[in-house]
Parts: sequence; C-alpha cells; structure tokens
Amino acid sequence: MILGIDTSGYSLGLAVSEEEKVIASELTKPGLRHGEILQSKLAEFLSANRILLNSLTGVSVTIGPGSFTGLRIGLAGAKGYCYGLNLPLTGISTLLAAAMASKNNDRKTIVIIDAKRDEFYYALFDYAKGHTQRLSPDIVGPIESFKDIVNQKTCFLGPAHLAKQFIAQFGVTDYLMSDDLNLAESACLAGERDIRQGKVLNTAEAVPVYLRSGF
Repeated sequence: MILGIDTSGYSLGLAVSEEEKVIASELTKPGLRHGEILQSKLAEFLSANRILLNSLTGVSVTIGPGSFTGLRIGLAGAKGYCYGLNLPLTGISTLLAAAMASKNNDRKTIVIIDAKRDEFYYALFDYAKGHTQRLSPDIVGPIESFKDIVNQKTCFLGPAHLAKQFIAQFGVTDYLMSDDLNLAESACLAGERDIRQGKVLNTAEAVPVYLRSGF
C-alpha cells in the first residue's frame, strides 16, 4: 500500500493505493493550515480506513511547483513516515498529478497553477491512447508566455479563480476546474509505478521543486 500526500495548495489531499487502485481517499480544504493539521489528519485518515502503518510499503508526495510552505510541510511529513517505518519515498510533479487526476479528457491540456506575482506554473499534457503524456517541462512565466502553445483545441485545467482571466485572454471556453481534484490519488498511483521501477528519492536529500530561485 502506498500513502499519497498533497499539500501543494489550499487543499489537503490524502490517499492510499494498492495494486494500482485507489482504495482510500480524502480531500479537505484547510487553506494554508497544513502545518497545524497534517499529522492529526493523517492519523485520522488511516484509522478511519483501517489501514495499519505496518501495511504501508511506500510514501509518495507532490513535490511542486506550488505553495512554498505547503510543499515543505508535505515533504517533511512524508519523510517522517519514511524514516519511522523504513519506507521508500517518491515524489511527483504537482502539474503532472493534476493532469493525471483530470477525468474524461482527450485533448491537449495546459495545467496551470497560480504562482502569484503575475506569473503561473504550467505544463502541457496530452491524453492519447488513454495515458497522460507530458509534452513540456514544468515552466513558470507570465500569461503572455502561453501564446505559442494555445489554440482552439487546447483545454485549460486550473483553479476556478483563474478561469475568467484565461478565457478572456485566449478566447477559449474550455476551462476545467482543478479545485476539487485530489492530487494525492495521482501521487500514490505514480508512487506505486516508480517504486516498482526502482525510481525512488533519497529521503535525506529530497527537496521541493519550486521552479523559482531563491527558495
């Protein structure tokens, strides 16, 4: 069983997967209070779903981009479980996690996160053959930097508060909301795959991916 954790934004996502299926999932919206509630929420979540700590085989966490403080808290919590239980640690891009969590989408999609300072974190994905395929690296930039990858067949996936701005800027009406996606589900599913392939992080050296320098 893989425990997934997401604290990259205003939501707190928790999930557990086994044999490539999510068997438990919880999404709450504590704002930016992850540091106050993460440990208690984790304990309550595992207890409510009758998941024993010694049944976990790994921990996977969203590692960014996203809220600087939130990412640090989530990674610290994941590391604590890995150290305490001697488990492997994996990490997944927040943008990729959102792309994986989007349901019934068959078009090229630009996943966006508000990076503040009039900038956005974003990446382009495709869903050909039923699989999420990355078409660009994770990028940070102003809204003008999107113009070369947007067309009328492009779909946006992002928070609701950005919808009006992006629809007005690019004249597209297909904007999917990401606010209620539990990215921890993507994290644990990706974690299962990575652990199976031996792609694990060095728990002591793992750090969040901020994309911006100076953090």
